[in-house]
Amino acid sequence: MWRYVLFVLFLLAVVPLAPKLMENWRAGQSEPEQVAEVALGEDADTGSRTFEIPMARNGQYVTEARLNGRDVTMLVDTGASAIALPEGIARDIGIFLQPSDYKKPVKTANGIAKAAAATLRELRLGPIRLKDVDVMVLEDGLLTTPLLGMSALGRLERFHISNDTLILEQ
Repeated sequence: MWRYVLFVLFLLAVVPLAPKLMENWRAGQSEPEQVAEVALGEDADTGSRTFEIPMARNGQYVTEARLNGRDVTMLVDTGASAIALPEGIARDIGIFLQPSDYKKPVKTANGIAKAAAATLRELRLGPIRLKDVDVMVLEDGLLTTPLLGMSALGRLERFHISNDTLILEQ
């Protein structure tokens, strides 16, 4: 009998705390500043490489990538035909352009702009490795966050969303 009484007392103490505990747990699952950094690794059977990116609270997928050996926070954008980089970040990762290189018209959220085509030597997303990936470089001020577009995503075996997680497979 005392076991039941103790169990009921325990429930009465814990139940009022449950909503707050759940709220804290859910908030920790998708912080806007949180970026995906943990890779699942290689599948022993298939040799495939998988990388998971959790959805941020704002509904976007943001991840850390290594571009030419440098860490860069990127926003996944399946609507972007290529990786898009601001000029400053391109310089930081070893892509140096001349003003005359900016001749390709591209659509941005602010209208048409001129971009320069370039090639990224290496892209890493956890265990996923891509070499010689096409990128578009925009002049500083036109793009605030680098975009991980289809020039990289299209080279993967597949990518899909499951339980608010973007899963990339090579």
